[in-house]
Amino acid sequence: MNMHKVKLRVFSFNERAIKSYEKCGFKVEGILKDEIFKDGKYYDEVLMAVFEKEFNQ
Repeated sequence: MNMHKVKLRVFSFNERAIKSYEKCGFKVEGILKDEIFKDGKYYDEVLMAVFEKEFNQ
């Protein structure tokens, strides 16, 4: 598909997903603080990405 970069967004309370993405080679590129209010608490949104050269190893 000739993609240089694949990116995603995940909320910080979804720790299992974050660990899974990290195992696939994704790295945190940024954090949006207090982006969602859920169950009476604010959570961050984590921005993650993997580059073609890191994914194809």
